[in-house]
Amino acid sequence: VGDIAKRHREGMADYHDCAVLYRTNAQSRLFEEKCLHANIPYKIVGGVNFYARKEIKDLLCYLKTIDNAQDDLAVKRIINVPKRGIGATTIAKVQDYADENGMSFYAALRQAEEISTLSKATATKIRPFVTFIQMLRSKLPYISVEQLMDEIIEDTGYVAELDAEGTDEARARIENIDELLNKVVAYEEVCEEHDEPVTLSGFLEEVALVADIDNLDENSDYVVLMTLHSAKGLEFPRVYLAGMEDGLFPSYMTVTADDPDELEEERRLCYV
Repeated sequence: VGDIAKRHREGMADYHDCAVLYRTNAQSRLFEEKCLHANIPYKIVGGVNFYARKEIKDLLCYLKTIDNAQDDLAVKRIINVPKRGIGATTIAKVQDYADENGMSFYAALRQAEEISTLSKATATKIRPFVTFIQMLRSKLPYISVEQLMDEIIEDTGYVAELDAEGTDEARARIENIDELLNKVVAYEEVCEEHDEPVTLSGFLEEVALVADIDNLDENSDYVVLMTLHSAKGLEFPRVYLAGMEDGLFPSYMTVTADDPDELEEERRLCYV
């Protein structure tokens, strides 16, 4: 990113001349953030911006709910993730109660037993979710954001469920979650370096600065970020190959595979 900025400043390259290529979509997060900090317009081709990916949104909505639970959309997004048998009808009834009593959606959930339109069985389904959020809230002063994330992932079975799925898409989602954990660790390290307190609110604020960027105008001059697979058949005057290291590219699975053709396939992909 520093090299691109320098060349652009010196008039040696337009942004659209530059492409950053990586092996997996999870790697995009760092480049997106560095481009934003350097004020360089970018576009992700063949993928979704890191913070717009489903699994990232889900986990961030858990963090937002634990942080202050004032974001009704965040609470609604995760109330049935993983599935708890809480459907749209239940959500609508809770929202009506919240509106009538001038409270947040989460505050209404905490009073589920008192909502006359909800059956006893439905109120019982809601209770474990509220208990889970309250339990994590009570730990907030004593655990780091990283430990909090680990607990959410562990207790919701989010990664375990993806693991059981065993598809390429599920593996890519797990890689994204690992990358979100990397972001948490990086945030905590920067805070420690500057003697600043590590807080959940602080982490969410930092993410919001990056996550809320508007989509770029299609005709504007931007750097392209994409996976090697998306880049096949395209040409750019300047190409940056990122993450050229064992385990990333070539991927861990091909390095450890019994079939030497798999490593050869990675080599061919790199060459193309």
